[in-house]
Amino acid sequence: MYHAIGLLQTNNDFSIVEAEARLKRALPEHAVIPTGNRIRMERGDWWIALELVAGPHLRDETEGIVSKLAGLEPAEADGFVTSDKRVEVWTDLPDPFMEHFSEYLSVVDVLKSFHGLLAVDPKEPGVL
Repeated sequence: MYHAIGLLQTNNDFSIVEAEARLKRALPEHAVIPTGNRIRMERGDWWIALELVAGPHLRDETEGIVSKLAGLEPAEADGFVTSDKRVEVWTDLPDPFMEHFSEYLSVVDVLKSFHGLLAVDPKEPGVL
């Protein structure tokens, strides 16, 4: 099971359409299936998804996350807290032998390729 969050500053360049294109390049052996604000990448019986989520509740959650990140300047943190959008990456499937870890890292690398997006581990708030 993998999970990452892409915190978005208000002046980001993230888009689902561009994420789909970058994911297709990063994971050419996967089926990349967009549905609205969600993209699901599948290979065999394994999958991982990326979704753009929005709502005012995200601001409080984001504030809690950025307050625990070392090295994030207050002005930079404010740029993330004022945004009511973020990107979530996850799979509910266990990967006990880490056979799909590199695929997860490829998705995180795609997140990190967007300007104004900070990829973090929500379990132990830290920058990925």
